[in-house]
Amino acid sequence: MSVSSFSTSILRFLSMLFQKFCCKVHRFQGNSHPSTRKKQKKYSWSKISMSEKKIIRAAVIGCGQRGKYVTNNLLNDSAGGVKIAAVYDPDPERMKDVMEFWKSPDTKPCSGMEEAVNAEGVEWVMIFSPNAFHKEGILTAFKAGKHVFSEKPLATTVEDCQEIYEAQKKYGKLFMTGFVLRYSKLYRKAKEILSSGMLGQLYSIDANENIAPAHGGYIMTNWRRYTKYAGPHILEKCCHDIDLLNWFVGSLPSKIASFASLDFFVPENEHYFHEFPPKTFDSWVDPHRSKENAFLSEKDLKDNRVAIMLYRNGVKVQFQATMSNAIPERRMYFSCAEGTMRLELYSSELSYKRIGEDMVTIHYGADGHGGGDNFIMKELYECMTTGAEPKSSGLEGLESAVTALMIDKASIEEKVLDVEPVWAKLNR
Repeated sequence: MSVSSFSTSILRFLSMLFQKFCCKVHRFQGNSHPSTRKKQKKYSWSKISMSEKKIIRAAVIGCGQRGKYVTNNLLNDSAGGVKIAAVYDPDPERMKDVMEFWKSPDTKPCSGMEEAVNAEGVEWVMIFSPNAFHKEGILTAFKAGKHVFSEKPLATTVEDCQEIYEAQKKYGKLFMTGFVLRYSKLYRKAKEILSSGMLGQLYSIDANENIAPAHGGYIMTNWRRYTKYAGPHILEKCCHDIDLLNWFVGSLPSKIASFASLDFFVPENEHYFHEFPPKTFDSWVDPHRSKENAFLSEKDLKDNRVAIMLYRNGVKVQFQATMSNAIPERRMYFSCAEGTMRLELYSSELSYKRIGEDMVTIHYGADGHGGGDNFIMKELYECMTTGAEPKSSGLEGLESAVTALMIDKASIEEKVLDVEPVWAKLNR
């Protein structure tokens, strides 16, 4: 090829590229025309100006660790869409601490529940007080025409649970119970698998919640060690698991038997406090915990329990809970007609297998109750802004609390308890 021919070919090639480039530029400029851009405008909460987004004003009752951090998640998730208008806790220092933590200097510290609930502009009340005081805060809020989010459990007696549930129906306000594990991807996946029918009929569940020594030591040295404030451990701590079991089974227990006792955290075992490494039982920080260690502290709580339940639909459930374990575990094992599933929260792992097929194992993030702490606040914010009904309402709170209280009653009376008369009184 001559030099002139080569040059001509190069020029043709460059001309072709230039034409394609101009065509693309034309298309790009056409799509960026102001009239087109207006149609393509998209919004996200992070980009909506505060003048376009309604501000939800809430009051917080109870400023312990749970209230402090859960409320902070809500404030972060709402990106300025929620303001804490008022707060109440009997300890003024706790109110000061949470206001600083939330970076909320305009929040009004109040001298009582009613003052906080009736603070200017409050639409929602968030209850984080000790369990025995839930009813007072919830009813105060309902009577004032406010919507409510309450930490679990619903209350510490069957009568209080019923009164709360009836009040919700009477006043017609939105009510969300803090069953955070329902919002974990781990448990949602388990519910999805069971509901799909891929494992066949569910026959039984073997479940437990066995906590670490530091966790048990924490409970045995703060207000939760007294049933008059917290209710029994099966209610205060394990109501999450009971709620999940009711949800997975899709029914309510008809008969319950249980055995429980205080065997480990007793004065006779105080030598363990000194024999095991430092901070084995008291590494969890709480300025309000008792001065005595977990073995010597005053308490009326049981530290180990087993329960068996027969549900109305024939599913059998076994549940175990202990308060000092070298290997902490929160596990469920599902036996079904065509397959098996097991899950464990601490490892955030779920496995399932159909008979004759390979096992499938899924790993999830392990932060904040399996990620549930964030998801539950996202749903709460959605309920606040849209008026949508929460997935975990007062009804679920009622059913979980009553089941837990009947488990405790069965162990006290040392007999197989027929729960149907209780459900009948509650119209369940």
